[in-house]
Amino acid sequence: MNVEPRHVEMLASIESRYSDFDLMAASAIDWDQKYEHINRGKFAGRMAQAVLNTLQLGRESWSPGIMLRGSAPPRSWVIAFPIVADGSLHLRGREVAAGQPLLVGPCDDIAFTANGRTDLALAAIPVDQIERWMQIRRGEPGLDRKHLDRPWKIAEREIVRRGLALARLLKTLLDREGNEPSEMVLAAIEDRVVDVVLGMVPSTEVAEPLHRRARVALRLRDMLIGSLETPFSISTMCEALGVKERTLFLACVEAFGRPPKALLLELRLNAVRRTLTHPADDQTVTAAASGFGFWHLGEFSAEYKRQFGELPSATLAKATGTNLAP
Repeated sequence: MNVEPRHVEMLASIESRYSDFDLMAASAIDWDQKYEHINRGKFAGRMAQAVLNTLQLGRESWSPGIMLRGSAPPRSWVIAFPIVADGSLHLRGREVAAGQPLLVGPCDDIAFTANGRTDLALAAIPVDQIERWMQIRRGEPGLDRKHLDRPWKIAEREIVRRGLALARLLKTLLDREGNEPSEMVLAAIEDRVVDVVLGMVPSTEVAEPLHRRARVALRLRDMLIGSLETPFSISTMCEALGVKERTLFLACVEAFGRPPKALLLELRLNAVRRTLTHPADDQTVTAAASGFGFWHLGEFSAEYKRQFGELPSATLAKATGTNLAP
């Protein structure tokens, strides 16, 4: 089950506000684009962008409206989620219905128009990365041109939710206070981006028979318990077990009553609790959490309290006999 670890690194980033739409268009890293200011009113824009060696994350907002032409980073798919769209959106000569993601294929002219205040979160993913993830998790060679014009059956609130999820991941990359995120954090963020993007693509896989899924579940259990310090992504689980995402999901739910990520989260939380319940002399909550792959301490504390009914600091205080009261 050995899987070669992926190397993920941060290459560049930008975050700024703009009153000049030409300057904003020219500021995007690796993009070749031009804006035209449409509708009345003073232009106000904001752009944030993080460039990894495996993908890009971005968020753009503007008012009152723009017409955009040009191209995305070379040989990349662009998937964008409208968080706010006060006016109509048009892509490649067609109006984008509410609740639809925006997809631009490799080498396509973006040809995008937003007739009002708009806020977009987006990911630009190279073709070879999309093909790799689609093959591992869906058993398909990659995204097809048909995906550009298909009617996506996604609720509008789900599109907004996915957009906000990308925006939060981007914020984590940018809010590093002068410290570069560790490779573990970057890999975890990359994995969440894959979940957000590929979660829209339905699986066509025919699941393995029940008795084979039971064997997959036992192998998955052993795999997860053996990797709590460096938790696996869904892509890594699929690759290591030689199954697609749908089979992995069914096997885990049938055997353990929860999806793989939920099971892994609970196992890691239990491992942290054991560490805090039997602490070393200099034990801290931060060290215990990071030791089991929790890189966002706010999210960790919230999950820990949901799981055990108390904050991790309270667990440690009880184990060390410390009084937390002021």
